[in-house]
Order: sequence, then C-alpha cells, then structure tokens
Amino acid sequence: MEYYLIDPQTYDDQFWWKKDDIEFWKSLFIYPDTNILELAAGTGRLAVPLIREGINYTGLELSNEYVQYANLKFQFSDPIILGDMRDFNLNKKYDFIFIGFNSFLHLLSKNEAIQCLRSIKNHMHSNSKLYIDIFMPDASSLYRSSSDILTVMEFMDSQQKCTSTIEEFFCYDNKREVASINWQYKNQENIYYKKFDFQMKIYPSNTMNRILVDNGFDVYNLWGSYDRSPLEEGSLLQIYELGI
Repeated sequence: MEYYLIDPQTYDDQFWWKKDDIEFWKSLFIYPDTNILELAAGTGRLAVPLIREGINYTGLELSNEYVQYANLKFQFSDPIILGDMRDFNLNKKYDFIFIGFNSFLHLLSKNEAIQCLRSIKNHMHSNSKLYIDIFMPDASSLYRSSSDILTVMEFMDSQQKCTSTIEEFFCYDNKREVASINWQYKNQENIYYKKFDFQMKIYPSNTMNRILVDNGFDVYNLWGSYDRSPLEEGSLLQIYELGI
C-alpha cells in the first residue's frame, strides 16, 4: 500500500479545514481510564485534541516520516507509533479503536480490509467498540468523465508560501470498486508545481455492512453525520459503531 506521495506538512496545510469531526470523537471517548487506539493516525490531526482532553491515546501510522512529524507536536511523549493497520500486534486490548476521515478506504481490496479487521479484533475485548468513518459514495460523481477537471480546494502552502489551488482528475474502476484520483497543485501564477496520485476503495453502505458482519462484528449504530443522526438517503457519511 503506497499512499504517502505528499509530505506531512502539505497534508496538514491542505486539510486545515477538517475540524468538523473533533467534537464527535471527543464525545465518544470521555470515559475515564479508557484506552484509545487510532489506526492510520497520519499527522496527529486527531491525536492533538484528544490528548489535550487527557484521553489515554495511542496512534498507529504506516509512514515513518509521518510518525516522526506527528510526534514533534507532543512535548513529553511519542503517542504515535509505526505500524500497518492491515497487520499489527500491540499485545494489548483497547476499549475503543477508531479509523477516522476515510482512512479505511485506502485498503484497496477485500482481503486487505479483512486482514485489518482481524488485527483489530485481536485488540478488542468483549466490551470494546470500533468506529469507522467513511464517506457515502455519490453515483453521479463516481461516473463523471475522467477528462473533467474539478477544483477541490484552495489552501495556503506554507512551504511554497503561496495560495495553492488543487484540481482533481477522477477515474472510477467499477469492477474493482476503486477510484483513482490525481490532484494537481497550482500556484497563483497558474503554474503546476506538485501532484498527488492516490486510490480509494468505494463502499456503498450495504457492501460495508456485509464485510463487517461477515467478519464477526455487530453493528450497534450507523450514523450519517457527526451529530449522530441515523444514516438516511442524502447522508454524506457512514459512521459505524461496532462491537464483537
């Protein structure tokens, strides 16, 4: 699984706006003396506010560069450790395990997803809960022309010291249910100076439900937004609360 084709500072810069899930995660983990594990912890975007709340947090992250970068945000500990969510053994059971902001979608095959879920189950006890946060696919966007250019966002690139625009090319493989995405970074002089190619697995809710149930998980709740409203037609997210 190769995903880290952009440096962690650029990742933080471009996702500066992603704050809408922070209070949601805080509200789930308010219980004292509980152990929390985040998979695909990235740059520590969620680790920072959770640790500030006094939550007993550990993060697992695939990229050594991202691990080192993330842990620089903490003065007295290195809460994020190197590891692959498809196959890990921390010799510990956790009260809560979570995968935020579409990170589960970077497991591009059913086998990878099953490997990940098996590793997770090995780190859960009978009262543990697992949370997975992924977007709800929109059929109209999946089948847009691969030649169409979509402006995704603007952000301040702190390394280039300029406002950057991200333009997206998107191609969906219906057989594999995988989207191939190309982001082109353009500065204020309309010069393209960077690109980011990545892939994401697309999971309709019925497919995701089946994988989870078939691998021994009970679906306690399925929410369609961070306010914990039930999943319904038009929901932008599918957020699973699971047990074993």
